[in-house]
Amino acid sequence: MRTIYSAILHNLFVKIIALFLAILTWSYIAGQLYKQVPEAQRSPQTVVALAGKNVIVKRVPVHINLIGAPKEGYQVAMDRIRIDPTECVMSGPIEKIETIFFVTTEPISVEGLTKSIRQQVKLKEIPGCTISKEQQFTVAIPIVRKNLTE
Repeated sequence: MRTIYSAILHNLFVKIIALFLAILTWSYIAGQLYKQVPEAQRSPQTVVALAGKNVIVKRVPVHINLIGAPKEGYQVAMDRIRIDPTECVMSGPIEKIETIFFVTTEPISVEGLTKSIRQQVKLKEIPGCTISKEQQFTVAIPIVRKNLTE
């Protein structure tokens, strides 16, 4: 009994420092691995069993689908386009949902516009998946005059 007790207490300070360094190294490596995983894959997911099938529920970002071009002399201020909310909740079979990293809106035409627009938009349907119908998506697309120096 005395040898076990002395083995534990012998160089206790060094052992505590080694344990601290091991935990610090582990947390650093785990943090680096977490940074390498794309944001869309890190989003919280919930797996639910429905009628014997596993269904996953997750949040994905919404991308805007613009078509057409504004009237001559005008342009879309791409860096100022906004959509609210920026994510949607979707559900479906695990093998289908795991391959989806974003959802796009139905096409929004900016053809011939000279003024900014703000409107409600729908999301494109994805076969085999359900997108939350309660969410209303509002998009704001700023149309500005082109600089004459371009």
